[in-house]
This record gives sequence, structure tokens and C-alpha cells, in this order.
Amino acid sequence: MSEITYIASPTGAELHASNKIVRGFLGPVGNGKSVTCISEMHRLAVLQAANCDGIRKTKWAIVRNTYDMLETTTLATFKQWIPDEICGVTLKPMRGDMRYPLQDGTQVEAKFIFLALDRPDDVKKLLSLEVTGVFMNESRELPYAVVKGSRERIGRYPSVIDGYADVYDDKGTLTYEGPKELSSNGSVVMNSDNTPKYKPCTRKALLMDTNPPEDDHWWYQLAEDGSLRTNTSDAAKKAVSEIFDFFRGPAPFLKNGLEYIDNPLAENIKFLPGGYKYYRDMLAGNTDDHINVMVMGNYGTIKDGKPVYPQYNDRLHCPDKPLGIMEDLPIGLGWDGGLTPTCIIGQQTKRGQLRVIAELVSEDMGVRQFARDIVKPFLQRNFYGIKIAFSYIDPAGKGRGEAEAKSAMGILNDDYVEYDINGDIVGNEDGDLVNPLNMGFETVPAPTNDPTKRIDAVNSYIIKLVDGEPGYLVSKKCPMIRKGKIGGYQYKRVQVGGDERYRDKPDKNKFSHPADAEQYMALGFAGGYVLDSNDDFDDDYDDYGDDVGVMGY
Repeated sequence: MSEITYIASPTGAELHASNKIVRGFLGPVGNGKSVTCISEMHRLAVLQAANCDGIRKTKWAIVRNTYDMLETTTLATFKQWIPDEICGVTLKPMRGDMRYPLQDGTQVEAKFIFLALDRPDDVKKLLSLEVTGVFMNESRELPYAVVKGSRERIGRYPSVIDGYADVYDDKGTLTYEGPKELSSNGSVVMNSDNTPKYKPCTRKALLMDTNPPEDDHWWYQLAEDGSLRTNTSDAAKKAVSEIFDFFRGPAPFLKNGLEYIDNPLAENIKFLPGGYKYYRDMLAGNTDDHINVMVMGNYGTIKDGKPVYPQYNDRLHCPDKPLGIMEDLPIGLGWDGGLTPTCIIGQQTKRGQLRVIAELVSEDMGVRQFARDIVKPFLQRNFYGIKIAFSYIDPAGKGRGEAEAKSAMGILNDDYVEYDINGDIVGNEDGDLVNPLNMGFETVPAPTNDPTKRIDAVNSYIIKLVDGEPGYLVSKKCPMIRKGKIGGYQYKRVQVGGDERYRDKPDKNKFSHPADAEQYMALGFAGGYVLDSNDDFDDDYDDYGDDVGVMGY
């Protein structure tokens, strides 16, 4: 067996020494943060208690935002440090099985499951896994819902049935003592039936790494502010401090005016090709924002792709005053489901101007909670009595790829609420009542999920004039839509020689969810809508035969 020597950086050593459940490593590109997290998974696999057969069993999920990045970047780094001879990896499905002996006579047995969250089936898999730990690679590209979902899945493997209960021989002699859960005074915790409570999983962990995100990202909020901005109470900050631990690697350079000076505290330098030159070569020909984030490791925005909407001009298309609601016109809703439900609300004037009035974006909730606690109250407060022309959702949202194995569209339409013969709500298999959302309108699949047609629907408004005004206006109250238009929603550049080339589909990131929802809304208006709730909704793409809804609860 070949030998691979891993030497932890000072920041990496701090991460290894931390006893927190969730640990995050932020730093510039090339500072070894991914290697640190991969090595920590391996370290915890070795430290896992052996079962009655002498096997140290663990299972890990490794998550990335897209399959391409998972295969070309994450898996490539993994195989550098955990070679095929001890952990062969298959691609379909992408998973690895590690098994090798230790000098004490036990064996390490670790399973690694690689998941890309651009596939609805993989999102569903993540939410149903029972694992020892999760590694979120390049976390700035992943929603906070992945953090929340992962925390609920870690520490579930191994279990007692994997050989971690006491074993007695035929004479009643204890031959193997399973690991027990201990109280604060060191005594064994007992179950209600007076049997010992086992603790098969020695150490659960959620490991995260990332290049610096923007200063409104969930990572920044937790690492720098101490809590999510949705809950800044002292109790929330105390809970975060007890569970989360964040580490930040030093920059390779110290900046003196316009000069970049080698930082003697920089990490991983001797393992990089050319040492400091590895970073110095990144300075020439790169934008200041790219250098600030990728080289210096500071929070910020990188515009290294091609904007999906180059015709958008923020000064032209975003008025100084927030857009008001035209009460004589209906509204249209566009939804994007998945782990970051989003709803975009707009109106189209009689002359054909599209007005994006509001964006509702979630960070860590499912579709049901998002609709119940965010969207419905917002509509009631701001659009009472106003007609709803249509409510369109990602066509993928009609499939069972969401949490609870239920479709987003079905949840919004109360398809999973059951009633008995008396008209009373029937509880689910756990006896919990699933109360209807009663949104007041039906949500249907958008006419198409073709990215080109969706983007063209929005562009058709951006490039035209209506009575001397832009055909597209977005309210200042829609920061995600605006940032996406300015460049956050982009075609990723392909790293090849010669002329610049970009991917055919927009990059999946935090701006793509609001952008997708806006596109579904634009498709609805491009297909036409009605002003009278007695008329059928006439759509160029399809005829659902339903009357428009009215916000009048």
C-alpha cells in the first residue's frame, strides 16, 4: 500500500482539534481547505469505535452544487488523498468504498456517497440519508437548507444493529461491550426499560469549506455576525456558538498600497507549484474583485462569468422609488421549489410593461413552511382583493423531488391533505395533522422548463420600450433579482485555452432560484392573462380551464 503523508496547516490543525459538530474552513483558493476536510473525514473514520467484528464503520456524504464540479474538482481532490487502492470510486452512482486493516487488528470500513444538488433526486437522497457526517464542498454555492438538512442526518450511522450492542457467549460471558452513552457524571444512560443506551457513532460531523462568499451570505452571517439575520437574539447566538466553529486561513499576500508582499503566515505555500508564484500568477490579468476574493480570501463578489441579461441596466430598469401596486391589474406569481423556495410577484400593464414588484426568498425552510409563513401572509398584507392571473411553478416541482417525498406543486395545492367522511382532517402516519394551506388559488406547471425560452421571455421585456419607458422594471425591494441581473446570474466561464467560452446553461447559485421563478412569471405574462375573474385564463401554451384567483380571505 502506498503511503500518503498529510501535514495539517496551522488553521487545519485548529479545525481537527475542535470538538464542535459543525466546522467550516474559509480561505483563498489553494490553501488546502478541501484537503483538510477530506483528511478529517478519514481521521474520524479511523477513530470510530470498532464493532463486535472489529470493523470501524462510518458513512459520509460529500456534497457539491453541480455534478460537473463534483466530478472534476471534488472527486479529483478526494482521489489525490484517498487513492483507489484503499477506496475505489465508481461514477454511476458516484460512491467510494474504503476498507483496510489497522495495526491493532481492526479494520476501517468507510463509505463515501457523492451528491450533486442540481439533480432533484439527489436532493431527496440527502434528506433521507443516515450518515456519520457530511462534507459540503464550496459551501458558498449551497443554500442554508443543506446545512439544516445535513445536521438532521448526521450521527445516524453506524447504529446498534451494525454490531455495536453487547455480545455474550453461550456461557453468558461478555465478549464485546458496545459503546454506551454517558451522563455528565460518567454513568451509563439507561433507557426506560432499564437497558443501556448505546452510542454507536463515536463522532458525528458536518464539515464545510468555501472560498469567501458575499457579506449577506449565510456563512458570513453565522461566522461573522454570530447568527442568521432572521434571528439575532442572544439565545440564537449562544446556540450557534455551541455548535458551529469557523476557521479562516491567512491570505498569501500582505497588501501595501498597490504592492502585494509575500505573507510569511500564508499556509500550504510549499505544497503549491511555484510557491508564492502560484498566487502571484493570478494577479496579472484578473479583476480586482477576483483577486480580493480568490487570492486575498476576503468576502466579496466575483463577476467572472457572462451575465445572462447583458441588456439590463440597473439605472434604467430599477426606478429610485419602489414600484407601487396597480390595484386594477392582476398579479402573476412565479415559484421555484427545491431546498430554497422562491416566489416572485409581478404585474403587466395594459400596454405590456412587466413590473417585478416583490421577491420572497427563503434560506432554510421547506415549501410548506415558506408558503404558510412567508408568501401567504405577504399576499394578504399587500394584495388583499387583487386578482391573481396565474401561479406558475418550475415543472420539476410537480415531481416528487421535494422534502417529505411530496411535490412542491402538490404541497401548494393541498393535494396531500386528507379528510374523513365527517370532513375532518386525517393525520399522517405519525398522527400529525397536515393542515391545508388554503392559498386561494391553484399553482400549475410553467409552460416550459427550456432555459432558452424562459430567458427569452424575460429578455423580451428588457429590450423593448413601452410608451417611452423601459418594458421591464424591477423594484428596489428585489435585491436578489437586481444582483442577479447585474452579474450574479451568469454563464460560467469554461476553463479552456484560446477564446473565452461559457457554459450553455446559467450557473446554479443563490441567484438562479429567484431568476428561475421570475422566468416562470414572465412566461405567464408573455402568454397572456385576464382582467376579469369570470373569464378563462387564456394561455398561448396551454389552457388549464381555471378562473383566476382573487386575494380576498
